Formats: sequence, structure tokens, C-alpha cells
Amino acid sequence: MATKTTSTENKPFFVPAKEIELIDVMNEELIDEIVGQTVDIYKISVDDTEENMYGESTTKYYDKGFRVNCLILFDEPTIEQNEFGADVNTRIEMYFHRTSLKEAGFYPEVGDIVDWNGFYWEMNGVVEPQLIAGHQGFNHQIKATAHRARLSSLQIEERPK
Repeated sequence: MATKTTSTENKPFFVPAKEIELIDVMNEELIDEIVGQTVDIYKISVDDTEENMYGESTTKYYDKGFRVNCLILFDEPTIEQNEFGADVNTRIEMYFHRTSLKEAGFYPEVGDIVDWNGFYWEMNGVVEPQLIAGHQGFNHQIKATAHRARLSSLQIEERPK
């Protein structure tokens, strides 16, 4: 016997919609107006990237950067020494306001390049871990992790004119 789903089952029982809207507005104001941290995100331009006969790309082109407000957690760099010299490793976590990105029609993805603090970072993880009142219908933030990328591995080039 099938049960009918009502609209009350899709909402958190103890958290009214006005409270969820208040949390959403306060966090948007905190990220956009008070903290004011921004990153520029570049997506690979699939249309301009040329492939060889194996489906591999020798040169990548990126679309114009998209400036996004977020909160940034910067891990202190670690230095690893090997026979080839020193290697500096570090990573950042970026916390985006989901509603703001949805309104802008933008979503960060693994492989996107981030320009922040004079360095390039490559996104290696994107998740939506924060649920308001633990309810899956109220995703609130997007968390992206990125590691510092070498310019030589990115092969960043200006688009030919």
C-alpha cells in the first residue's frame, strides 16, 4: 500500500521557514558584506581546447574568470625535502553561500582553477556538507578544497587573438 507524501514531511519540524530564511540572509551578508573575501575561478573552455588523436589536450584554455565571495581557510604550508630539492605543499578550503551561487548560475567543480592570494589553486573536492536542521532539502553551503598548483602543470597560456 503506497503512502501519500504531504508537504509537511518535506520541511524540518522544529525549524520554521522564516528561521531558515533568516539564517540564509545573515550568512549571505556575513560573506558578502562583512568578511569580503573573494576568489577568481576559471573553468576549462571545452570548446577551445584542442585534443590529439588520443583525446588528450596539450594546451588548455580557460574561460574568463568568475569572481566569487567566500570564506577561506588557509592551511600553513609544509615543506618536503627530496633529492630534487624543496617542495612546498599547501591547501585551502573555500566555503561558498549556496543560494548566492545558484542565483548567479555558477557551481564550482573539481578541476576548476582558483586565483587567490597571488597563487593558482586547483580544486580537488566539492561537497555540500551543511544542512540546516539536518534536513537534506536545506543545503546551505558548498565547501571546496584546493591544492596549490604549479604553473608548469597548469600550462596557462593567453588565448590567441
